[in-house]
Amino acid sequence: MTTYLIVGATTLGQTVARQLAQKPDTTVRVLHAATEALAADVAGLVTEFSGDLTAEATYVAPLQDSPIIFSALSGMDVDLAFEALFDAQYHQRLKLTRFVMLSTAGVDQEVTGDLAYPGIDNVKEYLNQQRYAAKLVDEAEFPYTILRPVTLTEGAGRDPQIIKEGNPVPAGTVSHETVARVAVDLMVDGGYDYQSLAIC
Repeated sequence: MTTYLIVGATTLGQTVARQLAQKPDTTVRVLHAATEALAADVAGLVTEFSGDLTAEATYVAPLQDSPIIFSALSGMDVDLAFEALFDAQYHQRLKLTRFVMLSTAGVDQEVTGDLAYPGIDNVKEYLNQQRYAAKLVDEAEFPYTILRPVTLTEGAGRDPQIIKEGNPVPAGTVSHETVARVAVDLMVDGGYDYQSLAIC
């Protein structure tokens, strides 16, 4: 039995939870802020946890049994949530298997063209927080992959264009479904260890 933990009840997080729940011999947990809610179909497929994502205690129960983690958190203060998560992991001596982080294109100043950041008023601070969150993941010293999609949209999935770190990334959009497929493949099959990948 493989245990997966999705952090964040965003559209992308719930899409990943749906896809993982279809896999045999899996347990899927979703941890989200108390102000968020899961869609009814997702709630019926997963074990749900909620609380203050910037509080260490919130992570203790969901992190049991060494889950493979996907952080679907978006917006501001992801770095504060990661500080709490990794504090819980460290203080409880919990062994984590793998971490896949949703970040954003633009953190490496790699985007050509103008990229939109919906809902973000202070783009400079947002990108700084994303960089710090990625640093926390890197310093945790277990296998990880960071996903840096261009602007997320609704719509059908398609074959993703994956661009390794250090290469230019064209501004544009990519669907939640496409990014979810990449995240699920990495969680189930591994690969791209210790890498940061742009997704277009």
